[in-house]
Amino acid sequence: MLGLAVLLGLISVPQVRGFLLDAWHALSNDDPAVRRAWVNRFGVWGPLALIAGMLVQAALPLLPATADVMIASLAYGPYVGFAIVYVGTLLGAVLGYALGRAAGGRLIRRLAGETLSARTEAFARQRGWKAVLMIRLMPALKAEVMNLVAGAVGIPFGPFLLASALGALPATALVVWLAASPSRLVWGVVLFSAATGVVLLVRWVLARRAVGREL
Repeated sequence: MLGLAVLLGLISVPQVRGFLLDAWHALSNDDPAVRRAWVNRFGVWGPLALIAGMLVQAALPLLPATADVMIASLAYGPYVGFAIVYVGTLLGAVLGYALGRAAGGRLIRRLAGETLSARTEAFARQRGWKAVLMIRLMPALKAEVMNLVAGAVGIPFGPFLLASALGALPATALVVWLAASPSRLVWGVVLFSAATGVVLLVRWVLARRAVGREL
């Protein structure tokens, strides 16, 4: 996939790799003073850089969305981190929608692969804005792909943005809180997504039974 190729290319650059290692050592440190000292180096450009990174992520889905949330939470704390991520999420959703609207399915297949893009497109056509909301409520899934697909299949912009805003609110708050502990983050995201998946499965089974009774 194009996104994976770009990610591997960036990591192969020594300066980028060194910066990422420096960031990991600082943000994973248990001492808040170490994290603050690293973050303070960037001043006001730090939050802007994170939002810009989320916009790049919206156009080139390179990493899981939880990566942005975890970095912002560790760097700026739960409250400022939440604000940064929420603003970046909505701006990224708008950008992804616009790109999908302009470029169509060909761009999505190049970025996300044939299988994922086809499944997401079928889900979006079937559920409309509800598909956007469901994907946003499952942090382990790549909502960036849904942003592109929503624009490509023609989901109306207003319902799309409202579903993105409503779905991102609890999901972002949850992941920001979970990011305080890496192990808690992994288990929390998996369990939350599994619970949402179970709800969707139950709804699907009930809908199938309803159709069967009508026949």
